[in-house]
Amino acid sequence: MSENRKPDKLNVEIYVPMDACACEWSQFMDLMFTAITPFIQLIKHETKNLNSEDAQRLNLRSKCVIVDGKKKYTTSYALKKDLPNLLKKKGIIITTI
Repeated sequence: MSENRKPDKLNVEIYVPMDACACEWSQFMDLMFTAITPFIQLIKHETKNLNSEDAQRLNLRSKCVIVDGKKKYTTSYALKKDLPNLLKKKGIIITTI
């Protein structure tokens, strides 16, 4: 039944320059994963190359996270702050406050 259907997961794409030395982007990845880990079961995440056609199409020039193909984050603080609201808006989590 449709009542039991779970909403889709939140799509998180992490763009880093994968063809550069990992020292250029590993700390960024660590920080972003720290932000998404509490919600990891509710998120579909993928790491993509900043020097790819996808990144060019989105006009990305620096390390960032794209949520659901729309919202761009360049800091883990902003992503961590917004994630609960993004999950609520998509109907993936419901507040009980």
